[in-house]
Amino acid sequence: MTRIARMTALTIVLATCGCNVDTILNQVASFGPDGGAGLAGAPLQSGGRGNFFVFIRNNTPFRAIFSVGSFDNTDERTTPVFFQYSPDSQLVNVNSTTTLEGNSVTGILSFPCARTLSVGSRSLVSLIDENPGAAAGMIDEAGLVDGVGFSSEPLNSDDSAIPREGFASGFEALLGVDFNCGSLLNINLEFADTGPDRFLVELSEVFPAGRVDP
Repeated sequence: MTRIARMTALTIVLATCGCNVDTILNQVASFGPDGGAGLAGAPLQSGGRGNFFVFIRNNTPFRAIFSVGSFDNTDERTTPVFFQYSPDSQLVNVNSTTTLEGNSVTGILSFPCARTLSVGSRSLVSLIDENPGAAAGMIDEAGLVDGVGFSSEPLNSDDSAIPREGFASGFEALLGVDFNCGSLLNINLEFADTGPDRFLVELSEVFPAGRVDP
C-alpha cells in the first residue's frame, strides 16, 4: 500500500469512528517485544506480550507516594499490573525499594506491554480498587493517591504516608504514541513552575528497545 493510500485509509477510519490520530495509533500499536507486528490483542496476562521498562526520578526533596502500572484502556476486564511506593507497600518491583525518597530514583521497573502506562492517574487508581486481581490482599491504601503525593515526615513517623507537601496530577503515556514495546521510559517528578499543583510528573526521555539501564 502506498503512503497516499495509507493516509487515505487512516482518514476514512478517523472520519468513521470520530477518533483522533493518537487514539488510532494507540489502539493499533503492537504488543510485540520490539514493536513489531503479530501480538496485538493478546490478553494482558497471557504471556504473549513483550515488555517495556520504566525508571522514575524523584527530583524533589520529599518522599513520593503513588501507584504506577500498565493496563489496557479499552478493555473493561483489564487487570492492571502495578507497583506502589509508600512506607507500607508490599507491591514493589524486585529491583526497587518500598519508598521513593527525595532526590532518588527507582530501579528499572518492567511491565507487560499494554495500551497505557500510568503514574497515579485516576483511571489506574480506580482499576486497582475495582479489579486488583491477585494483588487484592497486598494493596496499601496510602498508595492509592489520586496523583502523586509528597511527604516530608520522617519515615519512622506515623504520618510518613501523609502527603502534606502537596500533589502532582496523575500522568498517563500511551503505547504507540509516547512509547513502543521494548522502550525504556525516564519519568521525572519535579516542582511545577506554573499551574494549580505544586509538583508535576513528566515524561523526560524515551530510549528505544534494547536499552535497559538509565
